[in-house]
Amino acid sequence: MFDKIVTISLNPALDVTIWLTTMDFAEPNQAAREEIFAGGKSVNISRVMTSLGMPAKALGLCGKENAGRFLKLLEQDGVSNDFVRLEGSTRENLTIVIPDKRVLKINRAGFPVSIEGMKQLRAKVEEEIQGNGKILLVFAGSLPANLTPESYKAFLLSFRREGVCFALDNSFFHLSDIAEIRPFLIKPNLLEFRQMSGSDLRTEQSIVKLARSLTAHVDHVLVSLGAKGMIYAGQDSGCRIYSPQVPVRSTVGAGDTSLAAFLCALQRGMAPCDAAVYGAAAGTASVMLDGTGIVSGKMIDSILPQMTSKGIR
Repeated sequence: MFDKIVTISLNPALDVTIWLTTMDFAEPNQAAREEIFAGGKSVNISRVMTSLGMPAKALGLCGKENAGRFLKLLEQDGVSNDFVRLEGSTRENLTIVIPDKRVLKINRAGFPVSIEGMKQLRAKVEEEIQGNGKILLVFAGSLPANLTPESYKAFLLSFRREGVCFALDNSFFHLSDIAEIRPFLIKPNLLEFRQMSGSDLRTEQSIVKLARSLTAHVDHVLVSLGAKGMIYAGQDSGCRIYSPQVPVRSTVGAGDTSLAAFLCALQRGMAPCDAAVYGAAAGTASVMLDGTGIVSGKMIDSILPQMTSKGIR
């Protein structure tokens, strides 16, 4: 399908998970353990695809002050990468697990990007898309502190040409943006889908209707419903996917894992609905891991027999 898949991270993160032995608002709390991974949506997608034997090079921006730590973690996961180093630090996002297993997530804003940094990143992306092959650019994650959605969209669209497709997993684009970009794939969660549409989408039928309508502009629409599964709508097919109940350790990166596994499955020739089931199974498997640990193909295969799906209209 694609000769190359490249992920673009404008606001990556170091994902830090801390497990507390107590939850006391009057006294210091002791950390039982801590884990840290290179993160951000696009980075996670590259990590998972690489783990599943379908490497996706990671390009992006990172802060100079902790670039060594960030890039070392990426390299430990075997991810081919090329990041522009800017002034400041790559943000550290915190996930705090309290003794009763409830979770508090704190996402920081990240460093401001510079015009020069964006120029350098544009040059790196241009280098990757040279040639006659078919290339997928994955733009996923949040906005840098000083970048507007309009500027992000203009940066993305500067790479539009024959043979280059886009996959999006962002919370700031609206339906009009999607119609203009005409991406190969979008993967919002339900909250993001509501924000994108400006509608409450109170019923499953309304979610399906909107997802199907978007296939006028998008080849593949994946709507993550968390523990309730996923809705997939494509040009020629659609399905409602149900996930089994599993013990949850961390939901951080589950959506990224689903998107990555879906792309891997498509690359291997799976039919779109089958690929969506595989992606949903991967996301389900990922919540059984601590922090933003990476799923293996074996883990996904163990979940697949428990998945169910039905066609949608």
